Amino acid sequence: MLGFSKNKKLRIRLLGDPILAAKAKRVEKIDDEVRALAQEMIDVMHDARGIGLAGNQIGLPLQIVVIDVDMPVDEEGHEIPLESPGEKALLPKMPLCLINPELVAYSKEVCDFEEGCLSVPKIYANVVRPCRVTLKSQLLDGSEVELECGGLLARVLQHEIDHLKGIVYVQKVEDPAYGEIERDLIKMIRKNGQKNFKVRRLVNS
Repeated sequence: MLGFSKNKKLRIRLLGDPILAAKAKRVEKIDDEVRALAQEMIDVMHDARGIGLAGNQIGLPLQIVVIDVDMPVDEEGHEIPLESPGEKALLPKMPLCLINPELVAYSKEVCDFEEGCLSVPKIYANVVRPCRVTLKSQLLDGSEVELECGGLLARVLQHEIDHLKGIVYVQKVEDPAYGEIERDLIKMIRKNGQKNFKVRRLVNS
């Protein structure tokens, strides 16, 4: 049993909730319960207008992630040619559920990009991450993929798989950008009822 009930609406947990710092456990079997959870997570993600959601974020520390990344377009709305094998294979399948996903390779080239998070609503900051990653994962139909991914897809994969490791993106925000959001983070944490909670930063401050 996953601890998931169709009759109980999933709730997105906010920064300060201990479940966001938990390391997620592997999903041992893809069955009807897992498929139902995946669909519920997709619905919650869409309702919140997000493009990614991990198990920890809805209170279930399981290695399950749902994503919905659009095809990239230029300023005039024309689709931009996809460069990475992962984008070509996965973007047409969105929304997508990943089971036990892991990143097995990272590019040396890094990119700086503004991120947000459904567990840290209305707070945005730049995070430096590798531009390309290689994803290894099961899909909901039981098939396995191992693909190099670039673009926004690579960014979302790193963000969501971090959640499965108990990491929230704000922990990777460098100074001075962190100082610009720190006061808002403290307000959010206190509002969430965690007065003594402190963000464990993973970059040099």
